[in-house]
Amino acid sequence: MGQALVTICNESEVMAKTLTDAYLVLLLAATIHGTDAAVRDTAKRCTKTLPRSKRDVMYQIVDSKEPLKLVFHIAENLD
Repeated sequence: MGQALVTICNESEVMAKTLTDAYLVLLLAATIHGTDAAVRDTAKRCTKTLPRSKRDVMYQIVDSKEPLKLVFHIAENLD
């Protein structure tokens, strides 16, 4: 199942092209794997697929001490 998340961000036709796509992929990684490392690695991969103007949040997740908690906090506050 974890390999599927790698595939989501690596295949050109299913890349996270919007922040909504990236949040969905991050939430899947957080839910399935439940580790800071998985969330951090997923954010790194998705950063490469986003437009430069949308990468700030992904960099904050990568640099966070607790990216798992940060992703769940972001999810709770989505409108």
